[in-house]
Amino acid sequence: MAKQKRGRTAASCRIPASGERSERWLNRFPQMVQLDYQRRLRQVMAARQERLAALKTRGDAERYVLAARRAVRRAFGPLPPRTPLNARLTRACDLADHRIEHILLESRPGFLVTGNLYLPGGAQPGNKLPAMLGLCGHSADGKMAAGYQSFCLELVQQGFVVFIIDPIQQGERIQYTPQDGPPIGLCAAHNMMGNQMSLVNDFFGTWRVWDAIRALDYLWSRPEIDRTRVGVTGNSGGGTLTTYVTALDPRPAWAAPSCYISSWLANLENELPADSEQNPPGLLAAGLDEADLLLCYAPRPTLILGQAKDFFDPRYTRKAWEEVRHVHTLLGSPRSAELFIGPTVHGFSPENRAAMVDFSLKQVGKRRAKATPAPAPVDARDLWVTPAGSTLQAGSVRVFERTAARAEELARKRGRPSAGQVIKDARRLLAIGTALPALPYRALRGAGGGPTVGIRGQFAVETEPGIEAIVSAYGDFADAMLPPSGAVTLYVGHVSADADVHNLPAVGQLACKPGFVTVDPRGIGQSQPRTCASMDFFEPYGPDFLYASLGEMLNQSYLGRRVFDVMRTIDFLLAYGASEVSLVGRGLGATTAAFAALLHPSRPRVRLLNYLPSYTLLTQSPQFAWPLSSLLRGCLTCFDLPDVYRALGRRLRLEDPWDAAMQAPGPKTATR
Repeated sequence: MAKQKRGRTAASCRIPASGERSERWLNRFPQMVQLDYQRRLRQVMAARQERLAALKTRGDAERYVLAARRAVRRAFGPLPPRTPLNARLTRACDLADHRIEHILLESRPGFLVTGNLYLPGGAQPGNKLPAMLGLCGHSADGKMAAGYQSFCLELVQQGFVVFIIDPIQQGERIQYTPQDGPPIGLCAAHNMMGNQMSLVNDFFGTWRVWDAIRALDYLWSRPEIDRTRVGVTGNSGGGTLTTYVTALDPRPAWAAPSCYISSWLANLENELPADSEQNPPGLLAAGLDEADLLLCYAPRPTLILGQAKDFFDPRYTRKAWEEVRHVHTLLGSPRSAELFIGPTVHGFSPENRAAMVDFSLKQVGKRRAKATPAPAPVDARDLWVTPAGSTLQAGSVRVFERTAARAEELARKRGRPSAGQVIKDARRLLAIGTALPALPYRALRGAGGGPTVGIRGQFAVETEPGIEAIVSAYGDFADAMLPPSGAVTLYVGHVSADADVHNLPAVGQLACKPGFVTVDPRGIGQSQPRTCASMDFFEPYGPDFLYASLGEMLNQSYLGRRVFDVMRTIDFLLAYGASEVSLVGRGLGATTAAFAALLHPSRPRVRLLNYLPSYTLLTQSPQFAWPLSSLLRGCLTCFDLPDVYRALGRRLRLEDPWDAAMQAPGPKTATR
């Protein structure tokens, strides 16, 4: 529409102290992002249900299985080469009726994996026995946890060989030392490593499942086992890995994942974030759900285990089983998919373990041996594979060291891309398409009220269906139903533009100048989600992480959507009277503003405060504070932030960088 000229007086505002500000300005739309992702995932799942309902013949089912297998392989990326395992027995324990061998192997060169091999008493190389790969859930003790020892002991009591390994950051495979930063919890560490490797287009789930596949390689090499009778089981995070092995490796004869299979939609609706490794990039974009991971080699015998009181919604666990059974039936195997829902809370309870053992015995044609008390778990130190219970002390490389090396390798390969190439790659990775022609907005009530209230006009700008960027105009201008005209400064804050204005004097002074406008893109400030039982924006398992990880699964960068919101806000301001729009961004908002300035056709000037100097900096830091929502998957395969800054040229002003911990690294600087 034509620009409208309106009068504007010089600003005469006083920005109130934070105690004078009504808290209602901070968070008026806390459900917006949650509802948007629910809408997106419900569309994905509705389309999937139509495809499943259309499967009528064996050929239909075979084509569905093949498509799922191909999509899963794309999501996990190329698997590493099978390098020498260099497996070695470090010691063994001979107990009353079984033997435990302590095995150290390398899933990747120099990357050590610790495992315990349980052998029934009297096992001999010529006496081929059924076997099970055991995978742990989120226990700090890993394979040494009493619950995980228990299922190994129950299986070995029934004549199975069992090999169970420590996951990354569990048991003997702790990755971080006190020198790497403050203490970090198990699940937060998984997300730290996974978020970091997204920059080099790697996936933490691939690291996790590759450890399991190489453990299966080792089990496959043992002369005591019958290769035709090898299964895989695990609980929680181990249930996830069981499912991944099932999806990627044709060798297991059966699978029994416990306390994982539900639905990504259920997890979202129940506000349940999951570990980095549990969010495969692109799988939602491919139209898949968790049950599809179990179908990649259908009709492989599968027992889905859940719990009646689990946080993984048992309603969807049952639904997933029905879907798997439907495909198995079309493939001529109606009884190969089974379900067991235990009576208790999340965990590999005695009931679930018993169901897993009975199912496994059925697969190998055996009956349960006479019930005898299971052996008691042994002391954790008795299960150490390494002398000090630490692969680091045994010389293992660490996950984040490999990520750092990969980032350095990519930097050498990409060189210095041209500005045009940076723009092209940024648009692709951020998934910024053509802007929508219509730009509806609402003038929000309650924005005025006198000179002691900083916000004089507020607007909800619909950037795409279901999403509104919250735009606030400060100072004095003629019409609170329309944004200011003339030269406009658009401010993109760190986690809340309003908080920056009221708590940072330098930003508050900007707000007193004519034409100052702020924007909170989705999930920031006034639309910061109040979900996942978290009020902390930077909570490693909070809503910001949940929606960023879902964005990766949808191939829709959460950062990219925020950049899009800022670009559409520029369109809004220009359409309603602004003669030009310049950008100021701070912290998280600095990255968003930089990409918006790079891609918007008006080529706005941009000033960045507390900006991130480079994404490579984060790969060289064992721990960092920048959240997944501020990162761009695969960015370092194409360019780094300095390439963006260089492409902006003289339009850019950089001030006061932040380091990996979001702190000032040294004296304040200003550069152009």
